[in-house]
Parts: sequence; structure tokens; C-alpha cells
Amino acid sequence: MISKHLNRVKSFQAALSAFIVFSLVMLPVKNGYILRWYDEMSIFLSGDIYLNRMLHYPGGILQYAGSWLTQFMYYPWAGSGILIALWVILTLLCDRTWRLREGLRSLSLLPAMFLLASVLVLDEAWVSINYSGYLFAPTLGAICAVLIVLVTRVTGNAWLRGLFLTGCTALFMALGFFALLGVFAGILTMLFREKDHRDRKGTYIMIPIILTAAALVPLLYYNLYPGMTGDSNLIYLEGLPDLLMKRYDLYLWLPFAGMTVSFLMLPCLSVVRKGSTRKADKSVWLAYAMLVATGCYGAIAGQKSEQFRATVLMMQHIDTMRWDKIAYIMGHIKEPPNFTMKIAGNLAAIKMGGGTESVKHNAPTDKTSPRKSEEFLMSAFVNVPVYYHLGNTHGSYRWAMEHSVKYGTRVFYLKYMVRNSIKHGEPELAARYNRLLMNTMFHRQWAEHFQRYIDNPELIKESPEFNSIPNNPSDLSLIHI
Repeated sequence: MISKHLNRVKSFQAALSAFIVFSLVMLPVKNGYILRWYDEMSIFLSGDIYLNRMLHYPGGILQYAGSWLTQFMYYPWAGSGILIALWVILTLLCDRTWRLREGLRSLSLLPAMFLLASVLVLDEAWVSINYSGYLFAPTLGAICAVLIVLVTRVTGNAWLRGLFLTGCTALFMALGFFALLGVFAGILTMLFREKDHRDRKGTYIMIPIILTAAALVPLLYYNLYPGMTGDSNLIYLEGLPDLLMKRYDLYLWLPFAGMTVSFLMLPCLSVVRKGSTRKADKSVWLAYAMLVATGCYGAIAGQKSEQFRATVLMMQHIDTMRWDKIAYIMGHIKEPPNFTMKIAGNLAAIKMGGGTESVKHNAPTDKTSPRKSEEFLMSAFVNVPVYYHLGNTHGSYRWAMEHSVKYGTRVFYLKYMVRNSIKHGEPELAARYNRLLMNTMFHRQWAEHFQRYIDNPELIKESPEFNSIPNNPSDLSLIHI
């Protein structure tokens, strides 16, 4: 008996260990430099102004905390380790909360696996998603939702459970969608409690009250909370990433849909007990099939195109002016280079004293996602560094500013606004942007380096980078579009 119980425990631990290994392979091992790019294309702004702004978003506290944690992706292994640790905590909380039968315990991994998939599906869309802390905020929200359910489960009286869940709807401003998810999962947990059937009358009375509160509280916040920011048509989804209800964003929505379904499924599975029918025993195999299917989905989601991977690497090499590495990528890529890659390749060729190739721009089709169109990626992803290194610093600054206003401040844009401002002879403006980078955790060293040129403009002429920027932007004509 004891040996059998230990084997079942080991089975859950084996599944959890396999998940940890799989996450490590898919995140820092396979996509480490992309995680580093995610950090570059985000920022945590310390200070009361940023915090106050987040307090006016449903789920803004999650975004604030997630934005702070995203900084650790500067070191992909450290950031991934924190994220995986949070997923392990989420899984253990799910296991403790719903206490599924031994064969089904591994299904407690489902929310974490879908959250992993939500990170793996990211690609060029990261540039246009204006949601601070995307990598961590949903995980923090899911943990809060499980804690709501856990408190509901350990509360012994149906009336108290109902009052607690009704009160949790008031957390909508702090947790957004995840407060409602915790409340609905708590309702299902109340319905499927098997301990004391005498409480069912109180449960049935309280559920309509809880549902009414869940429907009204977000609307009350929207209409009465001063300065609240949100879309009234999607008010109940506020707190989830800022995605569009369009077909081209469906692949970004799917992981969050899977996480939500798994949250609502786990309370229902808690009624399946040992010694049930053969159908219940077959559910063990169904559980493993679901885990394998979700794992395959995550693995497929993590298969970025070679063009995207190459473009990310090329942007990083442009930042360090390693033109030889860009030329190497262009010479060894297996897939045909896309529009943005050819532009970056032409820049490297110019810097290395060579010629350029003609670049043909493909007209967008109806099937092209606006997040991945060549026009958008060129302006948001490539124009800023390319224009800067070709001497068109005003064009570089313009694109960095426009995308910062539309999609949020990013480290990537701030760095080029600092560079361009220094090149324009505007030290006060450069210092303003550089102060934001000074307050970051890991980009401070970069900011301190460029602060020298702000404080001592005479050092600019000694800088290899600034000396490589032509004063005449006519060289831009060497890129044929």
C-alpha cells in the first residue's frame, strides 16, 4: 500500500520534473537570445508616475510586477528560472487546491503548460503588444486566481465561502480578468464539494449573488473609478494581454483560452474519485493524452521561423556594430532572406565597404497580419537602427518616438533616442531619456557609458561609434527599395 502510494507520488513528481526540463529547453536553451530581445523591447519604469498609471488599469498591479520581473530576461537563464519557479508554484497550488485523484494529478500542470505556450507563441507581434509584463503578469494572475479558490475550499461554511467570493470581485481593479477567473473557479469548487451536502442550500443561494457581483463590479469600476483605462466592450477581459479580436491574433489568444478552460475543468475533475467506474479509470489515459498534446502544442509554438531568428540576431549585432556577423548570417541562412534582413544586410555591406543589393518590397495581402507586415516591421524593427547608422539621425529619432508613443516606451527605442539626441547636439534631451535607462536594473551600465558623452560633449569625437555615423545621410540612397 505504502509502495503504491509512493509510486503515484513519484509519477506526479516525474511529470513536474519533465515539465521543468521541457521549459528549460524551450526557453533559455533554444530561445535565450530571443528572451534577451524581449527584455530589450520592454522596460520597467520606476517611480510614482508609472505606478499611478498602472493603478488605473484593471490588472495593472500584475503588469507592474510582471514588468519588473521581465528585467531578469536580460540574463535569459535567470529570467527563465524565475518564470519556471512561478509555474512550479502554480502547479503545486493547483494540486493542493483541487486534490485530483492519483491518476489525474498531473493535470494540475495544464495551466502552467498553457502559460508556457503563451510565451513560446510570441514572435514579431511582441513589438506591437502594448502590455507591460506580458511574460510574467498572466502567471502572477493565475497564481492569485488559484489562491482565491484555495481559500474558498478551506473555508468551512457555505455562507462564508459565498461572501468571500463576492468580496473577491472587488479585486477586479487589481487583478482584472484573473479575479473573475478565480471567482468562477471558486463557484465550481463550491458546487463540487462533497464534504457536507447540508451546505448546498447556502451554496445555491449565494451563487446568484456572486454572479451578479461579478457582472456588476467591473462595470461600476469602469463608470465610477476616476481615470480608469479600458475598453467597455471587452471590460471582463481587461487584465489579459492587449490583443485584438481578430483572426490574425487567434494564435496569441489560444494559450490563454486553454489556460481558462483548464482552470474551469480542474474543479469538475475533483469529483472523480478512486474506485469509480472504468470510465473514470480511462480518464487517466485521457489525462496523459492531454498533457502530451499540450506539450506538442508548446513545442510547435516554439518553432520560430529562421528568418525571425536571424532578424533578431542581426538587430543585436547592429547594436554592437558587428557587421561581419551580419554578413555571416546573410551568407549562411537556409531560408530566403526577407525584406528586413536584406535591408540589414545592405547596411552591413555599406559599413564593410562593399556594394548593396536591390531590395524588392512585397505589397501586403489581405492575409498578412498587420503585426507582421513588411511596412510595420520595417518602421518599428529596422528603420530606427539602420537610419541611425546611415546618418539619417532625424529619421531614426522620428521612428523611435512614434513607436514609443503608439506601443509604449521600450529600452530599444530609448537607446536610439539617446544616441540621436547626442548626435544632434541636444544633451538636455539625451539626459532626459538616459535617466529612464539609469533607473533600470541591467541597462544602467549602458546608460552610464553614454552619460559620459552627455556630460562631456568633447568626448564624442573620440567615440568609435559616433565617428562611424556619417554626417551626410545621402548614403541612405545606397539602399534600393
